[in-house]
Amino acid sequence: MAAGGIIGGDAAYTVAAMVKMAQNVLIGVAAFLMALWATMTLDRREAGVSAERPSFMEIWYRFPKFVLGFIVASIIVSFFVEPAVGEKAAKTVGDACKVYRNWMFALCFVSIGLETNFKELVSVGGGRPAAAYWISQTANAVWTLFITWILWSSTFFPAVIPPD
Repeated sequence: MAAGGIIGGDAAYTVAAMVKMAQNVLIGVAAFLMALWATMTLDRREAGVSAERPSFMEIWYRFPKFVLGFIVASIIVSFFVEPAVGEKAAKTVGDACKVYRNWMFALCFVSIGLETNFKELVSVGGGRPAAAYWISQTANAVWTLFITWILWSSTFFPAVIPPD
């Protein structure tokens, strides 16, 4: 979304938002499955055959809590804020924050990139976390490409967002 907002134009930003939403559709499920897999499979394999089964609290500990924040924030804005102030007022506030939002998104993702240590990812657990990361990123890219193609190819219905 940051790139779409920085490039400019309402269509670019809206398309970027739709692509990001396509990526976010299954983020909670994917995060839960990754936490479950790491806890129940990887940890037990490293501890040996006689390892005790990890508790569900360990899964909760590994689950990225930002997913819950995302869901809660979406529910609050959708069901409480917008109905209370109206769609026009909510859009006005969103428009006023647009420039800041775009730059904050860009800074956020640059910061995440600066914190990623690929050398450490490859060295931990025999490279299995790195493999899981690349497999999930590839699946995410394929999923996003598929959703984007459905929405903008005009194969099944007219393009959702016309160009500027």
